[in-house]
Amino acid sequence: MTQIALTEPSLLRRTVVEVANLPDDDLVILLDIVTLLKQQRTTQMVEDIGRAARQRAMVLRDQPHDQLAAQFREVGEKIRHQAITNGSAIEGDWEGD
Repeated sequence: MTQIALTEPSLLRRTVVEVANLPDDDLVILLDIVTLLKQQRTTQMVEDIGRAARQRAMVLRDQPHDQLAAQFREVGEKIRHQAITNGSAIEGDWEGD
C-alpha cells in the first residue's frame, strides 16, 4: 500500500489545494524540498540496508564456507526459477562460481 493510500483523504485534499494556490516561485522551492526529502529517505534506506547486511554477516561469519556457498547457490536457483516462471530469465545455463 502506498503512503498516499495511508494518508487521510482530507489532509491530501488540503495539501493539493494549498500547492495549487502557490505562486510559481514557491513551486520551485517546494520541488526542491520534495527532492531533499526523497534524498533523505533514500539515504536512510541505504543505511538500513547496510546495517542489516552487517548484522547478517555477523550471524554468518562462523558458518563454514562450503555451507554458505551451498546456501548461496540454493538462493540463486530459487531466484532463477522465479525468473523463468515470470518470463524474465536470461537464456543459458548457470555458470556457477
